[in-house]
Amino acid sequence: MHAVLHVDVAGRALAVVEPDGAHDPATGRALTGSWLWDSAVVLATHLASARPGTIHGATVLELGAGTGLPGIAAVACLGAARCVLTDVGPLLPGLRANAEVNGLTPAQADVRELRWGEDADLPDCELLPVDVVLMSDVFYDPEEMPAMAATLRRLWRDGTVGWAASEVRCGVQDCVDVLREHGFDVAEVDRVTRPLLRDPTQASDFAVYRVELWRPH
Repeated sequence: MHAVLHVDVAGRALAVVEPDGAHDPATGRALTGSWLWDSAVVLATHLASARPGTIHGATVLELGAGTGLPGIAAVACLGAARCVLTDVGPLLPGLRANAEVNGLTPAQADVRELRWGEDADLPDCELLPVDVVLMSDVFYDPEEMPAMAATLRRLWRDGTVGWAASEVRCGVQDCVDVLREHGFDVAEVDRVTRPLLRDPTQASDFAVYRVELWRPH
């Protein structure tokens, strides 16, 4: 049975379906990306309250989208022209289901498989130029950051801006430092404390970051 959660973004209730049975075919482990995490809510809320002008009319790509809340909210609530929701293959059916349940057409929500660092052999036309890149809870393993940085470089163009949110925990700063070593400016722009979705009796701190690619002048 799928769990369905409801999240308010900019005055609209969005449904988030958490599919059962999404596993990594290589390890057999449950894919945590099939669950809605607090950082996704934090990022969507921040964009709605503080950055709506950066989203309106934009083509938005969500990296490691999981359930796709920030990308879907960008179109459904904030006026983005379209979103591209990317993650590993087993999570794509859930992303399509969440786009559909919130009224997005395939033209508005393009769901694609994208594994960080494995796009090196793709021609540039296969990686859609985007205006805004969204990331939530992707700063968890510093060893994954070089591959993610390589993918981000392929996606970036003049004017692209990234927004990321993460729970403040061990390892996040190490991930940010690796991205900086690979040419990205990662600046914390907001920090909030909120009750946890899974246990509202507990609270945690969450940080929001602006991500830009350094370019030589």
